[in-house]
Amino acid sequence: MKPLLILLIGASSLLAETPARVTAATLDESEVHITYGELKRLVAAALPKEKPPETKPKPPVQAALLSSLYRLDAKSGTIIAELQVESFDNDWYLIPIAGSAVGAVAIDPKDARIVASDDHLCLITDKAGAQNVKLTFALAKEGQGTTLHLAASPVASLEVKELPEGKVLRVQHGSTTQTLSSADVAALPATGGEVTLILEDARKAAQPLAGGVTDDAVLTSASYTTQVVRDGSVLTEGSIVVRHDHPVRLTLQLPEASRLLQCHANGDPVRPTLGEAGRIEIPLDGPTTDGAESEVKLSFTATLPALQAAEGEIDLALPQTPLFAKQIDWNVQLPSDYNLSVTGNVDPITDKTTASGLHLRKSLCRDQQPQARITYRKRTTN
Repeated sequence: MKPLLILLIGASSLLAETPARVTAATLDESEVHITYGELKRLVAAALPKEKPPETKPKPPVQAALLSSLYRLDAKSGTIIAELQVESFDNDWYLIPIAGSAVGAVAIDPKDARIVASDDHLCLITDKAGAQNVKLTFALAKEGQGTTLHLAASPVASLEVKELPEGKVLRVQHGSTTQTLSSADVAALPATGGEVTLILEDARKAAQPLAGGVTDDAVLTSASYTTQVVRDGSVLTEGSIVVRHDHPVRLTLQLPEASRLLQCHANGDPVRPTLGEAGRIEIPLDGPTTDGAESEVKLSFTATLPALQAAEGEIDLALPQTPLFAKQIDWNVQLPSDYNLSVTGNVDPITDKTTASGLHLRKSLCRDQQPQARITYRKRTTN
């Protein structure tokens, strides 16, 4: 508008120099001469400004698994997972659709790009929109647990159309167990994780429990050896014997700041489910006979401050389990040139004088963590 004001002021000056009286009529008949460039700029300045095009914000996630429907077919011995995924743009994405601990026996469509990555089976896609994928898994024999490794999905369910006569299906997730006796639909955890399915005899499942409620498993015995070296490194190795009638999950809470090293169940390596704050779940298959026992062997490490040259104290602990434990034996070993004493919720035992170290025991406990404060002093020579 500035050029327009200048022109108007210039025109006013010219009119002021003329002796004729300036009126609205004479002003309307006055001529103003400007260049085309000035006219173009004046027109552009007078036109309304165009608003910039609005950009749609991106979604908080670019691709996701939206639903998981698992259909169990006992006759064919299969479990078919019908999975729906969606990508919200045309970029490449890796979408977890199931755990990779057990591989699928068939994939539909056959050209679906499925890969194993970060303990999951994942769909690779660059197509925007919804896609459907089917994975077929093998169902274990009767009495043996079939473990589904689920990816997180807001809609997750198990559909059973038909069961063999006289059979029921137990659906176990952590400490939660459902029993399906006919065609039914069971909800699965939206957070994913492991779910174990067991086909078993209906008469066995219908037997009343003594006293109304009994434990699914009992820790009959456990023995641990903890070795501490001078720089503070700690290694604990343990053997746990569990008596159970059905497939169960042994839950252990490792001591604070510990790291699981190895784990075996009945001689076979297993990969426990890892939870928060050192919580692990170890799947144990159904025994061939009632009251049978499973043996779990595991080892874990930790780091403490380095041992003092003369004397000091260290705090040690064992895994905690919600199972009732009859007896837990614990051998603690430090360098041989220290004298050791102990306080804590464990009892020292003296019937194993041939072995080195401290011999401790925790008996008849449930959901308690064996703990010991070890005092060590340098041995003096006479």
